[in-house]
Amino acid sequence: DLHLLNPDDVIAFQAEGDAVSIITAQGRYYSDYSLKTLETKLPPPRFRRVHRGTIVNTDHIRRISPLTSKRWLLKMSNNLEAVVSKRMAGVIREATSW
Repeated sequence: DLHLLNPDDVIAFQAEGDAVSIITAQGRYYSDYSLKTLETKLPPPRFRRVHRGTIVNTDHIRRISPLTSKRWLLKMSNNLEAVVSKRMAGVIREATSW
């Protein structure tokens, strides 16, 4: 089946091997697109790649906690946790206005 999802409902996209999951509060869906392709289609600053395997919707970030080595841990609205890489730490901070 094909599901039409409202971008407001999308919390994150996560790569799992060759598959990409679209994570919403209602559940997980699978995309036919790679994260690289999705990244070019999604509007920044709302959707940001925070790690090589994760794109998040910055509207769903509920907490940012520091980790070692200038990395951060994001807690999303559905309690999903995502690690922000060192390289993307500055970008995610700008995108969230924290």
